[in-house]
Amino acid sequence: MPTLYVTEPGAVVRRSAGSIVVTVDKDLDGPGPEPERRHRLIEVEPHRLELISLVGRVHITSDATQLCLEQGIAVAWFRANGDFVGRLVPELSRTADLRLAQFRMADNDQQALPLAQTFVSAKLHNAAGVLTALRSNRRGEPALGRAIGELKAMAETISEASNREVLMGFEGDAARRYFAGLRLGFTGDIDFTGRARRPPPDPANALLSFGYVLLGNALSSLLEARGFDPYLGFMHTVRSGRPSLALDMLEELRHPVVDRFVLRVCNLRQLRPGHFESDPERGGVRLTRDGLRTFFRAWEAFMDAPLPGIEADVPPEDLLRRQADRLVAHVRGHEPYRPLLLD
Repeated sequence: MPTLYVTEPGAVVRRSAGSIVVTVDKDLDGPGPEPERRHRLIEVEPHRLELISLVGRVHITSDATQLCLEQGIAVAWFRANGDFVGRLVPELSRTADLRLAQFRMADNDQQALPLAQTFVSAKLHNAAGVLTALRSNRRGEPALGRAIGELKAMAETISEASNREVLMGFEGDAARRYFAGLRLGFTGDIDFTGRARRPPPDPANALLSFGYVLLGNALSSLLEARGFDPYLGFMHTVRSGRPSLALDMLEELRHPVVDRFVLRVCNLRQLRPGHFESDPERGGVRLTRDGLRTFFRAWEAFMDAPLPGIEADVPPEDLLRRQADRLVAHVRGHEPYRPLLLD
């Protein structure tokens, strides 16, 4: 369990001796001393954690925060609707040479463009792989075959992109074709008619957006821990507040990780329309309190289990770390970056 998600409203992350403990008050007005009114939700040894994610009205004490910094654990805050607020990270590793190499590569189109093309090529390959798996159970859907063929054809043209702007255009066109096919994979109580966001207007889009945010934040933490600047990418351009490097790496992981997770929880009816509510702050919909609990239980189990179509007995949590290490080796000039590809 490298990531601890805390979603219970009013919960407090505390330090107890050398452990991380999450508590919630049973009865704020009840009799007895304060410690006796606390209900312990979970206790975790720090060496098991890399990230603590606080969702909604959740708190962390200064003692627990200090322990996280001492043990190399990042802390991230999310609003109840899934919006990312910010992240506290421990002292950066002493890898100034890696950042210098990253800056030089990002500023050199001849070096940055091939890596960006690798990210997009892997994204299209994995998008076709997800749709191919769906087609095995839906032979009567010609739209899936068309989308797969278009994605494979587009993947062969990625090397023709003359700059990063053209490449992003290819990526956007491919995404539209992919999501037109993905909608055919939803067979439960939650439908998907097409990708829409900011705000997500329906449960399927809310789940996709939330999953991308969680995975992107995990990548940002891993990259920062290794000495990268997560806001300076090779494919995504610099934009204030945007973790461009994490978004670069997210491209090859969106479909095999997040999209398959969303398909799973929707088609198995682990999440239903009743787990969502209108979002009064930004419009659209968001998970209810019970929906968040259900989501994170399923998410943690998914991230800890082997990922079908990649490698036996390798869960997504481990794959993220491996890909971050591969990027380190590439930027330092040790070996070319090898993307994560579905079989």
